[in-house]
Amino acid sequence: MKRFATLVLVALALGSPSAQSGSLISVEDILKVTTASVLDLSDDGRRVAIGVRRPGDNATTDHRRYGDPAYFAPSMMDVQVIDTTTGAADRVGTGLMNVRTAAFTQDSARLALLTAAETSAGLPVTTLWVYDVVGKRLTQVPRSAGAEVAANSDLSWTPDGTKLLVALRDPEDDKAANAAFKTLVSGPVVVQTSAPFLDWDAMNRTNRRRALAQIDPVTGGKVAVLATTAISSYQFSRDGSFVTWLEDSTEKTSYDVIFGTDNAVRTLTRGSASRTVLDAKILKTNQPRWSDDRRTLAYADKGEVFVQRIDETKPRSITPKPKPDGAAKPAGEDEAESFSVTSFSRDGSKLLLTSKKGWYVTSVADGVRERVLTLDDKNEDKNPKLTVVDWTPSGDALLVHYGEPDRWQRGLSRLDLKTKALTPLIRDNGVYQGFRMSRDGSTVVFQKSDGTRPPEMFAADTSFKHVRKLTDLNPWMAAKALPASELVSYRDADGKVLYGVLRYPVGYEKGKQYPTVFEIYETFFDNGFNGRAAFLAGQGYAVFHPSVNLVVGRPGESWAKGVTAAANKLIDMGVADPDRLGVHGTSYGGYATVLLLTETDRFKAAINVSGKVNMVSFYTDSERLGVRNTHAPEKSQDRIGGTLWEYPERYIEQSAIFRLDRVKTPLLTISGDQDPNVPANQSRELYYALRRLGKEVEWVRYVNGGHRPPNSVAESIDFEQRIVAWYDKYLKARPAPGTQR
Repeated sequence: MKRFATLVLVALALGSPSAQSGSLISVEDILKVTTASVLDLSDDGRRVAIGVRRPGDNATTDHRRYGDPAYFAPSMMDVQVIDTTTGAADRVGTGLMNVRTAAFTQDSARLALLTAAETSAGLPVTTLWVYDVVGKRLTQVPRSAGAEVAANSDLSWTPDGTKLLVALRDPEDDKAANAAFKTLVSGPVVVQTSAPFLDWDAMNRTNRRRALAQIDPVTGGKVAVLATTAISSYQFSRDGSFVTWLEDSTEKTSYDVIFGTDNAVRTLTRGSASRTVLDAKILKTNQPRWSDDRRTLAYADKGEVFVQRIDETKPRSITPKPKPDGAAKPAGEDEAESFSVTSFSRDGSKLLLTSKKGWYVTSVADGVRERVLTLDDKNEDKNPKLTVVDWTPSGDALLVHYGEPDRWQRGLSRLDLKTKALTPLIRDNGVYQGFRMSRDGSTVVFQKSDGTRPPEMFAADTSFKHVRKLTDLNPWMAAKALPASELVSYRDADGKVLYGVLRYPVGYEKGKQYPTVFEIYETFFDNGFNGRAAFLAGQGYAVFHPSVNLVVGRPGESWAKGVTAAANKLIDMGVADPDRLGVHGTSYGGYATVLLLTETDRFKAAINVSGKVNMVSFYTDSERLGVRNTHAPEKSQDRIGGTLWEYPERYIEQSAIFRLDRVKTPLLTISGDQDPNVPANQSRELYYALRRLGKEVEWVRYVNGGHRPPNSVAESIDFEQRIVAWYDKYLKARPAPGTQR
């Protein structure tokens, strides 16, 4: 148990990138870095349950089971309940627990936990626990005959705290799903047809077969609430009198949305024999928002917002599209505006809607809306970074996660809905995440990092006059020398202003040029602890995370324009040695890395981790991911912009495999044989093509690895050490006699 004095947060100045004292971060250190996440916050804000994790505790996953509906990857953690006023922390249980979810009773006196394990037959088995917060006792809920609590169950308590509301799953369904999985991966004969569903898609949908019940935590006795059906998501009302759920009504595999699902909305009053079917059909991309009492839902469809109470016959639009030219239009409604639904006020009478033009408080009854925050829809990059945390219980204000668009000034603000004033509650150059307000509005919990070290958990009143530090997760890190960081702006080849995060080498000396590594993906802005960057910085490298302005149809060109411009900036700053530049990326960043090498020879070493190189062969190679690998180039991250048959030339142009003869940079490619996301065949193609072309290449395979290739503590150490060794080989070669660097 620990007690912490009240801590008043003040602005933290960036550490100077001069020599730091202390020992260097090692690979072993990276694996013991501890982080925490909120499992639940009590309604009164007095207690928060957190899960404390280390990478080394969850380093091994059975990637061969990926896609098996009966398999749930480990999530081992140390569970703690912390008093948010005093900082007193109590450990729940005596060791690591594989926690799926947790929930406090409404009076915060008890905490329910659902943990998962696996039988010798490879099937999931779950256990319910109840932790007595006052008595500090953890008790297992007795098992009773019948269906097991589903590993993908939510947990909620009845208002009096006497019963738990859960989802159940028939073990026979797990057996059938596991048998179907084994057939697809092992045969001996596998037949796949043009049936409405892809086989993997159909199999994974079986995880939605669940029933709902209430459980007595003392006896383990179950009372059925809803018979087994295909439940996408569900929620019990706070008073426990009824349940609403989305029921999977999909008729065939969708190629428009990854794992897309059509859902019908259902509601059932406890004790009733009949279900009420709402007319609203929630489409693949439209997950509804529910009011606090669960009696009203809202969703957006093609930018138009609909609401429906569970006692209404059909949904109604509260943002009707403008009338055709020539017809009378409401003031300020001269053009169509596309809206998204954010959240209901506590009493359910108002909705917060957002668009590119601003935020609107909208009446659920009649759709009258008022703009409470204006955004620049012509220059979106100039808008602050804003995310709603929650409404105040009274409905007079919003708590808003805030960040400046061009500097590290971040924190929490209060948006007064009457005056429309956005007032900072806390703002400095720290990194803030995970803001969460208690139901009674008295307490906010959040995580904060100074931008260098891993985050810690804090609690505050909503005025932020009293801020308390709740955790000290990595005290050993005080003795470590960590890299200072800086936000760097630069212009790409088209003149667009971009931002990147620079981490200086440990022991940096101004005026000295350093070997510099660029880790690429898409866009970067915020700093924070980065284990690999800290390790590289400790080995004498500057590490830069650049951003790029990606253009549909021409992603390769975007990387060449953005990353080379970032390199020029760091050279001009006097930090980067132009003769010792390296580049690497993982997944989409790996794809970008190899594409970049076909455009420039400025980099003297490169590493591709789990990145694709052939958009043609990758296009339909996604058996365990449904339509993911067709959707990515057609509609999402890969930004090809259409199907292979619409734009065959783009698929070839944006495939590094067809231009590898241009590559002059030594390349290390790393893959996991069990990667379902970017199949290891992509690295195989890359390796054999570069070998055929006489290029310098090395391929490292982690046979049991997935998309993050290493799959054990030993492999993780090997992985990070190989990355540094590759850069050392090509970026730290001894200079010729008589020369200086």
